[in-house]
Amino acid sequence: MLYSESKERGNRFLIALKIAFPLLVLIIYIIFNFKNSKNPIPEILIIILIPIYIYYIVYLIYNGFKSTLIDKTTKAFNSKVIIDLIKKEIQNRKNSLIVLINIENIYDINERYGIDNADILLNRFVQSIDTFLQNYNFKNIPIGRYSGGSFLLIINHKKKELKHLLTMFSKELKNVGINDIEVKVDFSIIESNYDNKIENIIKTLFDLIDDKKNGEIEFENIKPNEFENIIFNAIKDEKFFLKYQPSIDLNSSNIEIYEVLVKIYSKDYGLISKNQAQKAINFGGFEKIFDRKIFEHFLKESQNFESPDKYFSISVSPVSLRDNDFRLFLRELFFQKNIKTQNIILDINEKNTYKDMKRFKEILLQYKNAGFNIALDNFGGDNSSLEYIKNLPIDFVKFDIQYTKYFKNEKYRKILENLLKLCKDLNVKTMIKFIDKEELYKEIKELKPNYLQGFYISKPKTILPS
Repeated sequence: MLYSESKERGNRFLIALKIAFPLLVLIIYIIFNFKNSKNPIPEILIIILIPIYIYYIVYLIYNGFKSTLIDKTTKAFNSKVIIDLIKKEIQNRKNSLIVLINIENIYDINERYGIDNADILLNRFVQSIDTFLQNYNFKNIPIGRYSGGSFLLIINHKKKELKHLLTMFSKELKNVGINDIEVKVDFSIIESNYDNKIENIIKTLFDLIDDKKNGEIEFENIKPNEFENIIFNAIKDEKFFLKYQPSIDLNSSNIEIYEVLVKIYSKDYGLISKNQAQKAINFGGFEKIFDRKIFEHFLKESQNFESPDKYFSISVSPVSLRDNDFRLFLRELFFQKNIKTQNIILDINEKNTYKDMKRFKEILLQYKNAGFNIALDNFGGDNSSLEYIKNLPIDFVKFDIQYTKYFKNEKYRKILENLLKLCKDLNVKTMIKFIDKEELYKEIKELKPNYLQGFYISKPKTILPS
């Protein structure tokens, strides 16, 4: 039996006691008064007490169902309970570990085997975690379903040893599967004293999994304020490292666009990707200075590159783009270096839609009048890109990774086909990224986007070809 189930059983037993105890008191009281004929119970009192007791029972049963501790599908603790338990760990300053275990292919399992089979798999997945931990003498481990195929655990153990055990678990599960279904699992671990906010802990756990998938360094031991200082000092000292990801034009079969990929160098932690640093950049208010430094660094590196027909695509914070001083800085910088702005694509990506759309449009038109091109990154993903393509002067869109990742899924493929058609009708050029295999290249090529990018076309280059 899971620890969560034993807690739920105790919770139900407590409710039963709450129901039975008043009845027991009432029966004893009636018997006592029945024997004592001198003071019989008034009938009116019995008439009042019975409906009150019935209401009390119904109320307890109703709230008992509402206050369940477990997720009905998996029998693990539900999201609210496991988060409350983690909060207690944080408040009590206990030196425990918070673990996120994530089924990476839960979406594919739902699509291929159906929701009912996926629910059975999730239940057995939790049982398999609990059994594995019990085999290594971990008792009464709180396991909670956070969302979908994501589970949170609280464990008191040495981090290095636990990491090794969970690696074994994920490998065993991948080899054996559940109910003849392949299950791909990844995990991350963080100390409960990492931060005093549960939101930051969970966000970091998911970020660590993403970093692992992207082959990037994990920074789980760095507190948010420490990481902010590392990033600020790296920006101040211009510790940048640029790579250039080529993109092929399907009409000419030539490399036409180089996407500028930024990494930040830290003496203590090596190369940090821009994605990893972005949160610290945003929270510290470093967007404008960071973007300025990147453009200065890029123009130093690219001034010997002699190929006027190629584009360079550079990500820019919307905060910088909407700043008039930044726009003037950029125009002056390109004028000084005598480099054509027509070869530069400014990539924007924003989760929430900017409220003053009219002003944003006027700003982007000023960039376009200066010769720059505008691109929407992660188009069609969890961001404001659909609103922006409706209202802003966009030249390029770069599709979100999910359309490549789930290309075999008919729904995603149909959406991609129609978005490509929409962009063509709007005279907006399109790029699909993360093309890593020949089969995927051939299939997506049939949809006729303008550009393709990915390891199958070319890995990022450290130095631009002359």
